[in-house]
Amino acid sequence: CYFTLHSFYYPTIALKLFDRNQALLLLDKNEAYHRNHPDTTALLQLWKRVSSHRTAAVFRKPVNPSEAPGYTDRILFPMDLSLVRKMIVAKMIRSYSDFHGRVGLICHNCVKFNGRESDYAILTRDFESYVDDQVLTAVKNASSS
Repeated sequence: CYFTLHSFYYPTIALKLFDRNQALLLLDKNEAYHRNHPDTTALLQLWKRVSSHRTAAVFRKPVNPSEAPGYTDRILFPMDLSLVRKMIVAKMIRSYSDFHGRVGLICHNCVKFNGRESDYAILTRDFESYVDDQVLTAVKNASSS
């Protein structure tokens, strides 16, 4: 088992991953995760941090169907970071959970279209991990204020 093997050699890393995964599971029970924001400031700040990540460039614009033949046939709900920003401004995304779900859809679509072992999937896992960390931090800060 990957986790067991690495937890033997890297116990600190394994513990951090376990704690992070536990925190992600507990997000759904956190009121701050689901709380609607009266204005867009906090969500736009989170969007800016996420969209400036080194792997986010791939997800900033919609997929061009001429560059990815068959994309519109396989992906029913296309999503990208520019659309997420528009949805925040239009107040269609009003909570951290809404934001997290839409960015999760970006990642899901990428892996679904390109395959789990593709280079894009590797970028996606890195991006999704960063997004998870940023959402956890935002919710933690919102819970303590």
